[in-house]
Amino acid sequence: MSTSKNWATAALVSCALLLSGCAALEDMASDFTPSGEEVSQAAPSPVIEAPISTGEYNLVESCNAFFSGPLVTGISNLAPAVQAPLNEELTGKASDVSRNIGLIIGKADEVSIAHLEAVRAPFDQALDGSIARPTAVKNAIDDYRATCTEAGFEG
Repeated sequence: MSTSKNWATAALVSCALLLSGCAALEDMASDFTPSGEEVSQAAPSPVIEAPISTGEYNLVESCNAFFSGPLVTGISNLAPAVQAPLNEELTGKASDVSRNIGLIIGKADEVSIAHLEAVRAPFDQALDGSIARPTAVKNAIDDYRATCTEAGFEG
């Protein structure tokens, strides 16, 4: 009878260890499982990371930084390039666009950041090797211009 008692004890200990191991795995898994909160999908990481915004500019100043000067013209001229794989020259130009928008984002207000990211996204997609829509660039610029005009920007 002692052999069966030993087997029963061994089985009980094995079950206890197995259950405690499963509980530990479940605890570890819950660290990686989203809670009831919404989990945002990670966007493709841009080739050039934007600095964190200082909020130095208000909306009108951000609009002025973007729309005054040759940046918008360069972006508009380069927009058709995002619909095909970029060659070496276009990669450099798209990188410049992404970097220049990132510099404005680094000082922009919250409203402008969303608009500027929308303008920059097709270029970053192209830099990542994806194909983007040139109309996305045009629409993002038009939307930002409308927001700027509504805020009092007269550029």
